[in-house]
This record gives sequence, structure tokens and C-alpha cells, in this order.
Amino acid sequence: MPPTSRRPAFILGVGLTAIVTAAIMPAGIASRAIPWWAWLAWALTFVTALLLFRRAGYLLPEALRRVAWLLPALFVFVLPAALFAPPPGRLLVALALLCRALAATTMGTALAALLGPSGLARGVRQLGAPDRLADVFEAMLASLTVVLHQVRAMLRAREARRPGTGAWSAVLASPGETIRGFGRLVASLLLRSLERAEAVEQARRARGGLS
Repeated sequence: MPPTSRRPAFILGVGLTAIVTAAIMPAGIASRAIPWWAWLAWALTFVTALLLFRRAGYLLPEALRRVAWLLPALFVFVLPAALFAPPPGRLLVALALLCRALAATTMGTALAALLGPSGLARGVRQLGAPDRLADVFEAMLASLTVVLHQVRAMLRAREARRPGTGAWSAVLASPGETIRGFGRLVASLLLRSLERAEAVEQARRARGGLS
């Protein structure tokens, strides 16, 4: 369970400011030059995110492994955007876009690791968000936490049925079978999530919640 900070609003506000700052730095799209201070802002955001991971109790190798899981998704979204840049500078623009996206997403992941679901919910309320929006955000975090726990349990069960191999160990030897296996896992996860959501809704109504 991630530690909950005593000042969630302050940490969340600073983190969101860093994310927005990193996200609006020019990255060379529309033939604009990439300023040197943009690279500095992305580097500082990334290093600060690693420090937040350390404060949350994660060692540097473990934090970098968590960041590495973000790279495939970032490549999918970043590389097509680089095609809009002029041909001579597409490689530099692609690198700048990747650095920008990596800095922002790493900071967001570090905030989630440091504050945890309860800290994020308290931080949103302390920042003055409307009560209805804060309630929806808190419910979303609670549901997402349940789903993530379910995913971990299903992956552990899958690996227990195949001792000595990890979840992705056969992706190179038999990619088709691995993808089909994860497809079945996702389908099962959706069904279990729907069952969980229905149980939570029934419990809410039993406590007198409005329909």
C-alpha cells in the first residue's frame, strides 16, 4: 500500500504543475525550434519524479522498471505525431516528444505511487474541487484499485499454473498463443469487474444511496 502524505494537496498541486509545465514545452512541431530550456524542464521533471518514487519507498531500479512499462504506450502515441514534423528534423522531434511524454507520465505515476488512492482523493478535495467531482474521482480510484488487485491476482494465478515462466516469457517463442492467453485474461477481467461493480452498487443502495 503506498504511503499517504501528510500534505496531499501541496504535493498534488506541485506535481500537477510540473506535469502541465512539461506537457506544454515546445517539442518541434510546426517547424518550431526546440529551446534548450525545454530539455532542462523535462530532465528536471523526470528526476523529480524519481525522487518522489524514492520517497514512496521504491529503489531506483524498481522505479525505472515501473517507468519502462510506460514506454510501449508512449511509442504508440508519440511516433505517429513526429510524422507531422519537417523531414530533416523528424528524429529530433520524435525524441523531444518522447522526452516530453515520458517526463509528464513519470511524474503522474510517481504522484500515484507516493500519495496512493486515498491521498489523491484527499488532495483533490483539499484543492477545492466540487464535491460531486471529488466523489466521482474517489469512486473511480476505488474501482481502479480493485481492478488492479484483480489483475495482479489473475497474473499470479496464471504464473502459478506455469511454474518457472513469467507472464510474458513465451511472447517471442509463441506470440500468438501469448496474445490469445492475455485476451482470455482481459475478457475474464471485464466479467469480474462487472460483477464487482454490481456488488458495490447493491451495497451502496443497501446503505441508502440514491439510485
